[in-house]
Amino acid sequence: MGRRSEVWIYKQPTEVNFGIGVRKTLSEIVERFGKKPVLVTDAALAEFPMTNGILANLQGALLFSEVEPNPTVKSVDRLAEIIRDNHCDVIAALGGGSSLDCAKAAGAVAVQEGSIRAYHSQGKKLDGRRLPLIAIPTTAGTGSEVTPISVLDDSEGGIKAPLAHDSFFPNVAVIDPELTLTLPRYQTACTGLDALAHAIEGYWSKNHQPICDVLALETVRLVLANLPKVIADGADIVARENMCRAALMGGMAFQLPKNAAVHACSFPLSSRYHQPHGAACAMTLDHFIRFNAPAMGDRGIALARAGGLETMEALADVVHQLKVQAGLPVKLSEIGVTASEIDALTDASFHPLMNNNPREVTPGELRSLYAQML
Repeated sequence: MGRRSEVWIYKQPTEVNFGIGVRKTLSEIVERFGKKPVLVTDAALAEFPMTNGILANLQGALLFSEVEPNPTVKSVDRLAEIIRDNHCDVIAALGGGSSLDCAKAAGAVAVQEGSIRAYHSQGKKLDGRRLPLIAIPTTAGTGSEVTPISVLDDSEGGIKAPLAHDSFFPNVAVIDPELTLTLPRYQTACTGLDALAHAIEGYWSKNHQPICDVLALETVRLVLANLPKVIADGADIVARENMCRAALMGGMAFQLPKNAAVHACSFPLSSRYHQPHGAACAMTLDHFIRFNAPAMGDRGIALARAGGLETMEALADVVHQLKVQAGLPVKLSEIGVTASEIDALTDASFHPLMNNNPREVTPGELRSLYAQML
């Protein structure tokens, strides 16, 4: 008798509008969903001419620019309050994953009861109600424009974690590579390595599946071919476009299989040591590539070859080199971790995503890995 076929599911309800200049169609897209939009972004982007141009084209739109680099439940609740008070009926989110994630959660809680904290940190269940959302990424990494995931920080509860619901899928993603041209070198590297982490973890997750595998391997190819170029020359529009494509595909690659050990460890590295999400993921990415290599077999070889390499060890070396090239931290001591904090950091890293890792991670092994990274 032959091997039984595996059962798997793939879904992607977000409409994708991709290409240079596609942002110019935003007002027409927004008008398909509502008449009273709110444009969500952060304080830095709110000062950019491109933001002013987008706001001017969204007639009657409110501007919310209070999103933090790691969005908090407080900012979500504040945005939801503004949405309700002003009777907004559609959200356009402009920025990196922080703006998009804040908008996803606020769009739901604005039409449901109470604070987002109840849903994020206290176990209350969301239903499917939410406002229409148009996602306009200005970074190439998070893939939040095509995922049903919102990563939020509840500082009072000491929790930084993802909140996922099918209703969080944006209605439309408007991906214009020109919007990434002004992204600084450091943020370019952070977000690019986040895209790479999404692809690799989606591929090696215990829940991996065929369509996501293909997207993951193409993302690895695109990132390794183009991230060094945009780190060296941020004005390279061809490489920027390829990185936008990588971020999009990376988001599609992990949104169903989910992430694993790298992202589990990123949450305390981000919340406790104030690292940008991409830098927190990059911190352990090369180490977990080496750790997981023995468990990957032929799939590990295919992963490395997608990036033009022969082994996962070589892939780990390239990731390390990219971090060095961009000036990202490579040792825990560089971000303030001390030997006395290793045990607490280890304990805080065992988020449920750790269970998706292809090789079991024990507390002792993670403690040893962190000690080596000091």
